[in-house]
Amino acid sequence: MNNPSGHRLSRPRRRAAVLGIVAALAASVLVLALTWYWSSGLFLDQTRAGAMAKLDLYNSNLDGALGKYQSVPKLLALHEGVAAFFQAPLDAETLQRANALTETVNSLTGAEDTYFMDAEGLTFAASNWDSERPFVGHNFSYRPYFQEAMQGQLGRFFALGTTSGRRGYYFASPVFQNHEILGAVVVKVSLTDIEAAWTADEEKVIVTDPHGVIFVSSHAAWRFRSLAPLSDEALQEIAENRRYQSVDLRPLEVVEQQTIGEGPRLIRIADEPGAQKAEYLMVSRAMPEAGWTVSVLASTHLARSQSITATLVAALACLITFLIATLVWQRRSRLVERIDYQRRASEELEQRVEERTADLTSANAQLEREIGEREAAEAELRQAQDDLIQAGKLAALGQMSAALSHEFNQPLAAIRSYADNARLLIERNRDREAGENLQRIRDLTARMAEISKHLMTFARKPRRELRPLVLAEVLDDTLDFLRIRLERAGATVSLEQPDRSLRVRAGRVRLQHVILNLVSNALDAMEGAEEPKIEIAVRETAGRVVVSVRDHGPGIESAQIGSIFDPFFTTKDVGKGLGLGLSISYNIVKDFEGSIRVENHPGGGAVFIVELPLLAQPEAVLEPA
Repeated sequence: MNNPSGHRLSRPRRRAAVLGIVAALAASVLVLALTWYWSSGLFLDQTRAGAMAKLDLYNSNLDGALGKYQSVPKLLALHEGVAAFFQAPLDAETLQRANALTETVNSLTGAEDTYFMDAEGLTFAASNWDSERPFVGHNFSYRPYFQEAMQGQLGRFFALGTTSGRRGYYFASPVFQNHEILGAVVVKVSLTDIEAAWTADEEKVIVTDPHGVIFVSSHAAWRFRSLAPLSDEALQEIAENRRYQSVDLRPLEVVEQQTIGEGPRLIRIADEPGAQKAEYLMVSRAMPEAGWTVSVLASTHLARSQSITATLVAALACLITFLIATLVWQRRSRLVERIDYQRRASEELEQRVEERTADLTSANAQLEREIGEREAAEAELRQAQDDLIQAGKLAALGQMSAALSHEFNQPLAAIRSYADNARLLIERNRDREAGENLQRIRDLTARMAEISKHLMTFARKPRRELRPLVLAEVLDDTLDFLRIRLERAGATVSLEQPDRSLRVRAGRVRLQHVILNLVSNALDAMEGAEEPKIEIAVRETAGRVVVSVRDHGPGIESAQIGSIFDPFFTTKDVGKGLGLGLSISYNIVKDFEGSIRVENHPGGGAVFIVELPLLAQPEAVLEPA
């Protein structure tokens, strides 16, 4: 083998080439073996699945065919006229009526034969009474179905008929009269029609007795053949009940290759000794009541053909892979000639890299200077942000100062007016009226003190730690505190909380303040209503506890909803509120890591919704909040 330049390969390279070819051949053999093993298992599994489906179908067909006739002898034995046949003298008229009845039953049910047997096993009436070989006059007491019927059971038996020479399945039912068994009613079911329907070419169906003798088969050559040589005990039992009278029970030539899993068997069968054997995958299912085993033998010819095809495809793939590997190796040989050229190119490249490294070093220094300038710009940006935050604080302080100026200027102007009037009234000795002015001054100072207290509550930061609380207890205490006011207002409160064990982390007094504020606002919103009604609902949603408080008042105007939690915003008349309650409640709920919002209910009124994180597990109690 020559290299691309025409030089002979060196000895180490020749040795490497030989080893490569040997390794490729070994790998190909391994791939082909694995492909055959895998494809055989796969396609045999598919064959087994199809055979199991067919087995279900054949088993149901056979079971249904037998079940159709199982109750016929029972019903016929219960007929009053049938019992009379077994008791009346067997004269010509009685026998004629009995034969007519069996013939009628036979034609209605589709059975092959129906006949009556007395207590001694003698057949005295049969549906084939007018045939060439009638059952009348024959004694079948040796049949197991008659013996079982005379013991009061439903007799079952399958055999080759000794009179008709046709295969059948027998059902026998005892005929009772005053707890005495008078004889038996027997119905013979033909298996020829069932067998005729099993004409599938893809598989063969067989029905075997407990000894392995094939009693029914879709393949005529296998009937009355056995899957294995019969033992002496089996032959003796078959002879005693005359099941296969005058039949040569020869075994089939069966070679069992392997058992797949627990059930399917892979076997090879020849119809006659020395004949070519066909391979089948055999699946079986017992029919205990009938005493049979139903088996489906699916041909493995298609599965083996598919396995061969898969192996050939794998061989072709190995060949293509080998050719590709050869081509790659040849190209690699050509690359060896370029090693020197690449080495020189590499040296030149290293020189260029050194030059480029110097350029990169200079660029890196420039980049560091730019980074320093960017860091300085970021520092200036943070300073500007801090200035903006401070300006925002000053703006908020200015807004609050304007609100405070508005709230305090009115009472201060009134105090000054009342003080001037009181001085004039005192000079005129009108002490009572002067006292009234002083009382008004006192009320106004109290109002200013209340404003200051609310502002302190609004402005201060909570310093108390939170603790786990049972929400139901907080609601009960708050509603109990408001009970007198609710009774005076004539208001009703509906509280819906399916789970009273929900827990939240909050301060008890501040949470009561929030609920108290919402309920009080609801009462104020319904002032003047005939039947004020407040609806409180508690539910759990996505790890949060939701408390909704709804009134049935006029609701909130859309333009005011966005400002409802602003400090000093109120919709009440002058003197009835400072507009700090909802703002304080908003800050309290926010301290609890919750949220509060308001919306108008579709049915009327406003709904305030408070959401708090749910405590799923009990926690250690912290300091009181």
